[in-house]
Amino acid sequence: MNVEFGYRCASEEHPAQVLLRNAQTAEKLGFDFIVTSDHFHPWFHTDGHSTFALSWLGALGQVTSRVWFGTGVTPPILRYHPALVAQAFATLSNLYPARVFLGVGTGEAMNEVPLGFEWPSYTERLERLKEAIFVIRSLWSNDFVSFQGKYFTLKGANLYDKPQKPPLIYVAGVGTNSTLLASQIGDGYMTVPAKPDIYKRNFEILKNGCEKRGVEFESFPKMVEVFVGYDEDYDKALNHLRRWKTVLIPNVLNREIYDPRVLEELSKSVDDSELLNTQAKVCTTIEDLVKVVEEYVRYGFNKIQLHSCSPNEQKFLFDFGTKCLPFLKEEFRA
Repeated sequence: MNVEFGYRCASEEHPAQVLLRNAQTAEKLGFDFIVTSDHFHPWFHTDGHSTFALSWLGALGQVTSRVWFGTGVTPPILRYHPALVAQAFATLSNLYPARVFLGVGTGEAMNEVPLGFEWPSYTERLERLKEAIFVIRSLWSNDFVSFQGKYFTLKGANLYDKPQKPPLIYVAGVGTNSTLLASQIGDGYMTVPAKPDIYKRNFEILKNGCEKRGVEFESFPKMVEVFVGYDEDYDKALNHLRRWKTVLIPNVLNREIYDPRVLEELSKSVDDSELLNTQAKVCTTIEDLVKVVEEYVRYGFNKIQLHSCSPNEQKFLFDFGTKCLPFLKEEFRA
């Protein structure tokens, strides 16, 4: 297995200039790739931020030279017409050849409803995503595309600067239907913290899909967000992580909750134990960080995306980059 290790620049947590500085540090310390979230509203109100991902990625390419990068994830279903996503990532790919990927998903109400859209059912969002991927790939490959789908229309649309090499499209999901879509048409799979039985089920779906497509399952990109809070002081790290209880509000992705202040209020009912058993790990030592990463590699993931929500992010980057990455690369590089 050849495992790559990336760093998540969470646009909810830091302003754009700090995210760039963290990304530069991550590259210097040996991380392989950078992922950024693509939000209009953040997951929490207090100390929240909301950098525009597509602008930020252009800047990221300029201040780095080696890491590959992309979104985790862009929802090309409502606020983004898929043709504009195709244009944006074609441009990024031509500016930074072989360094760009596109992560796509079914989205969250907090990023779509504030712009005046009704929040569709999950079934509709999945249908929109499937159609959007078709539109994006059509524009990357063909001239003057006309298309009449259930949700999107193109009338002689042409990208005059197509990507010389189309970016890989990672399809994100936790449930069976999103995972099935990734197995059928994705160039890679992206997911978030979940229980081991969820990963086992989804890997079976991916494996079956890869076999039907004639794609090697072992090398198929399988990315996971590994969520940690790092500090020698356990309580200090846990307190920093608590803002992310919002992602554990029951059925949060299907509910029309779009105000981060409401998300914060609802998250007060989420217990610390649920956060630590489902979403994130508190790490107080280097050994803790290594064990968390090793656990996800054992599940079968070959792209490990470190999402640190730590009191001192530069300290996390330096400690992980200098003390964990060399060991992990030696252990998990073919």
